Amino acid sequence: MTLLLLGAVLLVAQPQLVHSHPAAPGPGLKQQELLRKVIILPEDTGEGTASNGSTQQLPQTIIIGVRKGGTRALLEMLSLHPDVAAAENEVHFFDWEEHYSQGLGWYLTQMPFSSPHQLTVEKTPAYFTSPKVPERIHSMNPTIRLLLILRDPSERVLSDYTQVLYNHLQKHKPYP
Repeated sequence: MTLLLLGAVLLVAQPQLVHSHPAAPGPGLKQQELLRKVIILPEDTGEGTASNGSTQQLPQTIIIGVRKGGTRALLEMLSLHPDVAAAENEVHFFDWEEHYSQGLGWYLTQMPFSSPHQLTVEKTPAYFTSPKVPERIHSMNPTIRLLLILRDPSERVLSDYTQVLYNHLQKHKPYP
C-alpha cells in the first residue's frame, strides 16, 4: 500500500506534464498529423470546449494491471488531486477491436474535460493482458506514462474469488 501511495504522489508531484499529442519530429509528427485529421481538435474549431475553457485531451497516463489489483483505488486517490482529471469508466480502447476501429476521435470523446494544466488519466487493467496493446499505445503517444499495478498472486486470487462469490449471492445464483 505504501508503494501505491508513493507512486501516486510521485506521479502528481512531477512538475513537467507530458503533452497529450506527441510533438517529436519523425514518426511522432506523422501521428500528430493523423490526430489532426481524425480528431477535430478544440483549438482548431472551438468545438468540444466547455464554458469554463476545459477540453477533452488524450490521456498522458494510463493505469494498467491485474484484476483485483487496486487499479480503481489508485485512480480514486489520484482523482482527489485538483490537477488530475480521470476517465470515469474503463474505456477498453486499445484491447477491444470494436472500440479501436472507431479511431482516436472516439477515444477522445471518452476522456473527461480538463484544463490544460491537468493530467488526464485513464484506467483499463485489461491492457496488461492483451499482446496488441503496447504497440497501439506507443503509436498514439510514445512518451505516455504507464502505471502498472501488481498484487501478490495468492491475495489477488482470494480477493477475486470473494468478489465473484459475493456477486453470485447478490444475484441469487447458486454457489459456483
